[in-house]
Amino acid sequence: MMDEISRITARISDIEGRIAALSTPVTPTAQTPSVPEAAPPTFAKALTAAQALPVVSGPTSLPSGSSVPAPPASLGPLPPLPVAPGAPGAANIVPLPRAASADVDDIVQKYAAQNGLAPALVRAVIRTESDGNPRCVSRAGAMGLMQLMPANVKEAGIADPFDPEQNIAAGTKQLAGLMAQYKGNLDLALAGYNAGPGNVHKYGGVPPFTETQNYIRRVRAAMEKG
Repeated sequence: MMDEISRITARISDIEGRIAALSTPVTPTAQTPSVPEAAPPTFAKALTAAQALPVVSGPTSLPSGSSVPAPPASLGPLPPLPVAPGAPGAANIVPLPRAASADVDDIVQKYAAQNGLAPALVRAVIRTESDGNPRCVSRAGAMGLMQLMPANVKEAGIADPFDPEQNIAAGTKQLAGLMAQYKGNLDLALAGYNAGPGNVHKYGGVPPFTETQNYIRRVRAAMEKG
């Protein structure tokens, strides 16, 4: 009986303790007030801040004691780009040397007379072949004023095919030989000069090459102009 009473008493004490705990006011825990996050600076604000910085005009000291020069206020005009020789508009283009027309005409007169050719014919061939440029080289390798092929240069034994006098001396001799071979037939002589005597013989006359036929017309037209 006494044990039952003791359990009941202990149970009542436990219940009273819980009731007392529930009745005690709870003290709120102090909390640190939250700080609102700063908004990122706008571009305008960053630009204004950068413009407000002092301009460095001399060497800028580094923590290590070394220094770097401050950037110059102006880079000045940019240097001109290099222009490859021969490019359009290049200021340093050196034109190909041309013999003076008076000098060339004197040479033409001299060797035309020596080879029994009309000076107008020699001038027309030069104009058609090279337009008067002693340094002219064709895709086929013909050289100089009268466009001598390497085989003709070797046969003539000339040292410099770009020298106007040597070139005209050899060219007029070759042309005179063709005129004699074809008994004064100008078209056949010009065809032989342009396409080679072998082609004239092969076709029994002016070869059916558009280039050769146009060449003959151009030389004749140049002769008429003088």
